[in-house]
Amino acid sequence: MNTLIQKSRLVLGRLVLASMMLVAMPLAMLQAQEAEMKPVAVISISPVKKILADTQYLADAANQSDFGRMAAIMSAPFTQGIDKTRPIGVVVMTDGQEFAPTAFIPVTDMDSLLLIIKEQFGPPQDMGNDVKMLPTPMPVFVKKSGDWAFVAMDMDKLSNVPADPAALLKTLPTEYDFAIQAYPGNVPEIYQNVIVSQMKAGVELSLEQEPDETDEEFAARKEQINAQLSEISRIFTEVSDLTIGWNVDASQQGTYLDVKYTVVEGSQFAEQLAMNADLTTEFSGFTKKGAAFNAQATSKTPEEQAEKLATQINDIRDQAIRQLETEGKLQGDELESAKKVVDLMIDTVVQTVRTGSMDTGMMVDLDGGQAVALIGMHVADGSRVEDGFKELVKLLESEPDFPAVKWDAETYQAIRMHVMEIPTDDAPPQAKEILGDKPAFILGVGEKSVYFAFGSDSMTRLKKAIDDSIAGTDTKVNLGKVSIALLPILKLAQKYDDKNPAAINAAVEALTAGNDQILVTSEVNGLETQARFLIQEGVIKAIGAGAAAQNANEFDAKEAPAF
Repeated sequence: MNTLIQKSRLVLGRLVLASMMLVAMPLAMLQAQEAEMKPVAVISISPVKKILADTQYLADAANQSDFGRMAAIMSAPFTQGIDKTRPIGVVVMTDGQEFAPTAFIPVTDMDSLLLIIKEQFGPPQDMGNDVKMLPTPMPVFVKKSGDWAFVAMDMDKLSNVPADPAALLKTLPTEYDFAIQAYPGNVPEIYQNVIVSQMKAGVELSLEQEPDETDEEFAARKEQINAQLSEISRIFTEVSDLTIGWNVDASQQGTYLDVKYTVVEGSQFAEQLAMNADLTTEFSGFTKKGAAFNAQATSKTPEEQAEKLATQINDIRDQAIRQLETEGKLQGDELESAKKVVDLMIDTVVQTVRTGSMDTGMMVDLDGGQAVALIGMHVADGSRVEDGFKELVKLLESEPDFPAVKWDAETYQAIRMHVMEIPTDDAPPQAKEILGDKPAFILGVGEKSVYFAFGSDSMTRLKKAIDDSIAGTDTKVNLGKVSIALLPILKLAQKYDDKNPAAINAAVEALTAGNDQILVTSEVNGLETQARFLIQEGVIKAIGAGAAAQNANEFDAKEAPAF
């Protein structure tokens, strides 16, 4: 163990040095006074005490407690002299022309903090004014001021350090284990222009004219792409801050990654967020607690932005139809039907985009070991979807064993149902158990809505989802939410997978109902919008338990005597 720790200290010591040099390296020389400086970005690292506690929590959840304890032991030599109750940070400042990054570390004992550097490279050189130069391949300057150690590649950057650098991190250390927060508006204009122009140049170089694309069409496509890239410049004027942060939170029983930004009041972005601050859905019945998969997406788009998006989608129509014509796989009536299908489908999307409203709910439910998929969505004109489906059937009905469609099989809640029963005579027994003896694909058509259902007892389930949606009309929702529940998926796998029964059984046993989800959410809160990717504790436990069982099974197989 001592040998392992000594070797690890050598390796990690070099990593610590490299990290200190990297975060402190200036991108350009700073000439302005401190009063003129503005932050471009800050990096926040939570107190060592929190990070070690969170590491142990994850290790315990994954049934790897020894890993958490080892992490604490291994980190001890490299955190000596550091105050483990305060955060570590890096701030990149600008005077409007150039950049100057500086790292800051809370200290209790400066000599202990520099011990590993001293052991490997020799003692630091005293430069005066409490500044020391580390005798590293690239000189690094360190200054102790109060109970902080400041690190930079240029000694002049340490002449006027803040008394409380942690204030620059704001609430990041309490919200996240690791986070970076950028301030786009503080990026000097010269660099803003460079970023946009370089992106445009890169796109120009990568764009190629399609063999069947006219010069006019190619020029129009380039113009649209450049127009999209030009929108990026709005980030520098309309986004006040952008944050990416990762956290482990035992109280919420999981770990998550956030991407969020705050917009400038009165900006176009602010107008769009205001439109999406109080959303409702007409498809609340198409998501269900405990379903294996749920997805909800609802949003409003300003007219100008909707028209731009519609124009871009229209171009896809032309490209798709042209590709059908040049491929030569379809001829005559089949080609005309395929072109009409594409035309109707894209036309439906374009019309819907122009309404400025999107509203969708969908689920895959495995309740009782039988599967059904349900989708409900807002469209500008349901009859256009119906026409497209009829053309698609016309194109495919000549295929062998293509099932017949019962047009207008019934009408429910003013929604006309078209039903296609899927034959299962030659299907494996497992498929029949999961999808039922007579699974059906259903298209439901309303005036401003369409519905799809497939699987076991799909008509009954579709009607219930429609009823639940009517009862829950104007249900409050966020921009979007996607959830994957691991328990029903693993229970289904447990029933039919005989290759890894030990791993699946262990994972199922480790899961806690209601705490087995992977979640992606997007929401608006005033001038801020946030997207979060969350993995609940049960998923971590299931992965750990399944891996442990699989490893044990493989070990037993290797140790078993051969006969």
